Amino acid sequence: MSWDFVWHTITVVISCVNLGLGLFIVINSSRKRAGEQGQLGYRRFVPVAVLIFVTVALYRSVFVTKYVGGLVWYDTMFNSPFLIRCLACLAELSFIGLIAAVSLRMIRSAEANFGPVVAKLPYISAACIYVAQFFAFTGLITQLQWPGAVEESLWALAFLSITPVIVVGLKHGRAVPGFRVFLVMMAVWCGGYLLFQLGYALPFMYWANVSQDIGQALPLNALQHAISGYTVTRDLHTWGGLGFFIWQTGYFSLCSWMTLVMLVMPRRQAS
Repeated sequence: MSWDFVWHTITVVISCVNLGLGLFIVINSSRKRAGEQGQLGYRRFVPVAVLIFVTVALYRSVFVTKYVGGLVWYDTMFNSPFLIRCLACLAELSFIGLIAAVSLRMIRSAEANFGPVVAKLPYISAACIYVAQFFAFTGLITQLQWPGAVEESLWALAFLSITPVIVVGLKHGRAVPGFRVFLVMMAVWCGGYLLFQLGYALPFMYWANVSQDIGQALPLNALQHAISGYTVTRDLHTWGGLGFFIWQTGYFSLCSWMTLVMLVMPRRQAS
């Protein structure tokens, strides 16, 4: 039994379990909370966003893709990098939308403790990820380095901007009952993610390679190539070594678990 089969099977099983848990929680909570009052928009958005994320995570765990170089796991249009990028856009917007929605709900339950500036930071965080999507598609289509560097910088800025919300929330924990788990989870996520991005990924993986764009010309069929010009391989070295697979496994497990935690957050903390 080859390593790639074992790894791929494990990630798909984890993603299947995550989707199953998400469906179970949504169906079960919808029955229990059918007569509850509260923010209807919030109660509708959170389950939909979670199910979008865990469904896309399952799809991407099956059809493994690497945008730079157009590497794919299977020789099928279902594994098209452009299609995967479209699905990733939905998932990433859902992910940051969940974080912003829960953060705003927490802030509204104790607005006096956060202040007007901090209270607006979740909007800035969501806007960063929204803008990052344009650079993500640009990098995929052009295969240039600088769009990816800008995209990852915006991701770092998004979680840097929401960090003060988490810090203030932890400081005034008694004023935001029911959000303790969310705050601790986000504190660990922001700390680890920003340490990785600012200390390693941005300076050494992204901006350090921007010089490779010099002299590169955009081919006339760039969009067509992004859709169907992929390379099928399961060679470990070609994919970027063990680091890529650790990131791939962690991304679709940890982030999915985070969305499931936000799914079971108290939904009646604010009116």
